[in-house]
Amino acid sequence: MTRSFILSAGIGDPALADPAMAGEILSAAEAAGVDLLLLGRNDSLLFDPQVIAAWAAPRVSRVGLVPLVSSRIAHPFHVARSLSAIDYLSGGLLGWAPVAQGGSAAQLADMVRATRALWDGWDDDCLIIDKASGRYLDTTKVRASNYVGTHYAVRGPVNAMRPKQGHPLLVCDAASPFAVPGIDVVIAAEGQAFPAAARRLLRVDAGADMAALTARFSAGEIDGLHIELTHPAAELARIGKALAPLTQGRPAAGTLRERLGLPLSLRNIHEEIA
Repeated sequence: MTRSFILSAGIGDPALADPAMAGEILSAAEAAGVDLLLLGRNDSLLFDPQVIAAWAAPRVSRVGLVPLVSSRIAHPFHVARSLSAIDYLSGGLLGWAPVAQGGSAAQLADMVRATRALWDGWDDDCLIIDKASGRYLDTTKVRASNYVGTHYAVRGPVNAMRPKQGHPLLVCDAASPFAVPGIDVVIAAEGQAFPAAARRLLRVDAGADMAALTARFSAGEIDGLHIELTHPAAELARIGKALAPLTQGRPAAGTLRERLGLPLSLRNIHEEIA
């Protein structure tokens, strides 16, 4: 498979809660070829990213929605339930970016493990939905997770289906790192250590030298860019034009994992839980 460039952008402006503004940003992000749109910033969440993601989910056709999820206010049961629903609403175009917001990295990692354990309480093929027999699901394929970690204990099963992608794409911000196997994407600034992940994105501002950064991608130093937006409409238009040779012509169909070539590695995750 050809190695694909990943374009990520982040927005923390509370005005995103205005549907008119949010709609404009979604349209601009899709036109610019953005793969991941991070909702919120780890130092300050001025809106509820999961609420915005739920609103945006049926309105996107290619942009991956990535709400930040804070371990200071979130519980694995509610996270698992909410993100599963949003993944289906978006057609499998969901990621999540857990952040500590002043809490410990250990608690953050434990929240990720507990949430994954709840998702894995449902098999992919557990639904039957057969009107003739009156069977809705195969109960042998739904299990209590019985996860006990350092900060959370969740029995389950969660009262929501396993996400469409199995697990939404897991994004780690090096400014709020956590250590679990199977991280899909990590975002780090220049000089910051990259935690282990399948893909590495360099955090830059919208005024960065895109030609030089494209050369670093071609050399294999990075797998893409993450850009924090301050003036979204203008910046997205400029970024989209500058990076068009890398973002155009890629698969437009399928789930976020399928389009980015990031299949779910259940083996590593299950080894960790065991």
